[in-house]
Amino acid sequence: MARTPSTKPATRKSAASAKVGTTVTKENLKALGPDRLADLLVELSEQDAVLTRKLRMALTATHAKDKLGKEIEKRLRKIQRSRGFLPWDRIKPLATELDALRQSILDDVATTDVGQAISAMRILVELAPSVYERSDDSSGYLSDVFREAASDLGTLWGRQAGRDPAVTVRDLLTLLDNDGYGTCDHLLVSCGEALGKPGAAMLRSTLLARLHDLPASKAKGDYRTDITRMQTLGHLKDLADAMDDVDAYIEAVNLSERQSASIGDVARRLLDRNRPQEALEWLDRETDETSRFRWENDDLRIEACEAVGDGDQAQSLRWKVFQERLSMSHWQAYQRHLSDYDAIDAEEQALDHIRNFPIRGVALSTLLEWPALDAAARLVREHTAELDGRDYGTLRPAADRLFEAYPNEAALLYRLLVEAVLDKALSRYYSYAAKDLASCRLLAPMLTAADSMETHEAFMIRLKAQHKRKLGFWSLIGEQ
Repeated sequence: MARTPSTKPATRKSAASAKVGTTVTKENLKALGPDRLADLLVELSEQDAVLTRKLRMALTATHAKDKLGKEIEKRLRKIQRSRGFLPWDRIKPLATELDALRQSILDDVATTDVGQAISAMRILVELAPSVYERSDDSSGYLSDVFREAASDLGTLWGRQAGRDPAVTVRDLLTLLDNDGYGTCDHLLVSCGEALGKPGAAMLRSTLLARLHDLPASKAKGDYRTDITRMQTLGHLKDLADAMDDVDAYIEAVNLSERQSASIGDVARRLLDRNRPQEALEWLDRETDETSRFRWENDDLRIEACEAVGDGDQAQSLRWKVFQERLSMSHWQAYQRHLSDYDAIDAEEQALDHIRNFPIRGVALSTLLEWPALDAAARLVREHTAELDGRDYGTLRPAADRLFEAYPNEAALLYRLLVEAVLDKALSRYYSYAAKDLASCRLLAPMLTAADSMETHEAFMIRLKAQHKRKLGFWSLIGEQ
């Protein structure tokens, strides 16, 4: 009897179609039709105040766009008047709502009335203190929204035709002077178009006058007395960035008593404007006292050397950085600039340097990243005592990598991890130590007697003798 074609494929297709059809996606919801969707939204909005507000704003934006700005202001003022403490689980929903309002001001209100958009956005910016005072924004959700709003306000000022630069300067200084939470950190940089050259000149003169009138610092490092000076200098630097004026930025840095902290910032701006020789001159200002900034500026120096055509010095710097901190990215860049002939000798020299690097954990990670597993295993064998069992971020991945090909060395690393936890009685990490000990047990049959390797049995006897009172640990591996 002939078999009829199976209908299973069609069944599977039907099931797949049904699954797709019941998944909540934009396309599937469209299939419900406008009436059914409207009914569902009305029903849900009766139970969800947040959804109700969103729907009202959407309707206003569609049918009464000229009133949207006022509706947003009304909602913002209501939030501003609120006094109840905001628990942690209400922070993100509020931040989401405020960000939606911010976006609506920028995209919807501003298209019909820039002045109204400016008014609403300023209320949003000035709302920050009242919200911070009754919440814990450790997540940063709220601060991100408020900083974006402040930046948007500067952009909106620039979109308002015929706006007096003097008004922008006045409003800008008012917000900056009353900002106790860092809300307006990005405001000035967004005001380049609003200020224009006349406004920038006015603001610069005002800031320089303020700086001149400030009292001198009482002592070096007395930050309480010169915080206003630092803020004013910061405003001058932000103004320079807003006007894309690197020379004004350098002038502001030169007015500071802590120029060393800005060496890299100046160099970056000079490089961005194709002035690499000047960038190198600034980088040459680094001294032993400013060495804490050196690592941040190494790449700037390399970039500047390349830009002035000094490829040899750039290569020398790449090798120096690699030697100092085993930076693989600098080694790879160094290698790319070598000929095939030179690359062979350089690779052996680099590996030899890694093998002898004094910080053994860093050397181990670098050898595994290379990858040079044989050299990594040798390092573990020869320098076990110099590895820190508390460095689980290095040792555990290393043990996992060496597990199959180098069981002795992997076992040594797992043992270091176990003993580091038990030696300090770190009970909260007992579960991790138990897993590492389980890995030791798996490796036991593969261990050899090379280099007087302690057997697993001997290791367990020693471990129990030294830590027999740590019952919480032994209970995790089924031994008391």
